[in-house]
Amino acid sequence: MKKIPYIMDFDTGTDDAIALICALLNQDTLDIKAITTVAGCVELDKTSTNTLNIVDYLGFDIPVALGAEGPLKKELFVAISHGPSGLGNVIVPPAKRGFYDKDAADTIYHFAKECAGDLHLLACGPLTNLALALLRYPDMNTLIKRITIMGGALVGGNMTQASEFNIWVDPDAAKIVFDAGIPLTMVGLDVTLKTEMPKSVFEKIAVTDNPFAELSTRIIDFMINRNQLSAVSLYGSVELDPAYMHDALAMAALVRPDLITTKKYNIAVELDGENTRGMTVADFNNVMNREPNIDAAVEVDVEGFWEWMLELMANGPGRVSS
Repeated sequence: MKKIPYIMDFDTGTDDAIALICALLNQDTLDIKAITTVAGCVELDKTSTNTLNIVDYLGFDIPVALGAEGPLKKELFVAISHGPSGLGNVIVPPAKRGFYDKDAADTIYHFAKECAGDLHLLACGPLTNLALALLRYPDMNTLIKRITIMGGALVGGNMTQASEFNIWVDPDAAKIVFDAGIPLTMVGLDVTLKTEMPKSVFEKIAVTDNPFAELSTRIIDFMINRNQLSAVSLYGSVELDPAYMHDALAMAALVRPDLITTKKYNIAVELDGENTRGMTVADFNNVMNREPNIDAAVEVDVEGFWEWMLELMANGPGRVSS
């Protein structure tokens, strides 16, 4: 089977790290050309270091390119739930190599040209790097086959009543990407909130004996216990997210699209507003009479998702070729 050429764009905090590990375990299906980093969960130096260290620690030589230090127009706002480093209390040995010699936007364009229209993109953080590539290269929107994002929501949010974090951080970038005319699958917060990891799944990953599962266990353990581990002085809150697999679900949608159900909508990104900045506004009733531009996830096969992740953690290392 021909591998799918992909670039992954991460603001690597805890759940991003699980998605990255899952992606690395899918080397039999995905031809990962590069991984790009962006500020979001934490600052760029931390998201980038986390990404490079994980890729290197697990034995891969995939290029990791530095991306945007902040949003296009707004000030950077980082999350608290991933801890100061982005990986909570988890330490990954430092990488023995450096970052790619192109920045994220140039890296995306370089491989898009090389793949001649077949390149797919996965974005699990703010969409700043993708927007910069589209602004820098006028032909960019003709070179990408599909973008899959973890971001937005058809209903609800986690930064405001209506806005999800990744889109809220840089709505200007999200609007550019949503309006680019590139096929785009939105795996939104309203669906990813259905992926809180059950104790039984965690216990099975924890007894799986390979470096991928071992690192995942340490990260998920922090995610499960961070409410108890947290202190107001360190995180600013004692009410943090449970172990949701937000980004891993978006990653799963690449190789197992049957795990999610999507509907086509015309979706606009709201740039401002105390309650609506970053809202992904779906035209449910087609009142604007515009062609749909987004395939939005509306449901997930939760049991199928856990089965996929457990199989991947157990058997994926045998399919890996670096």
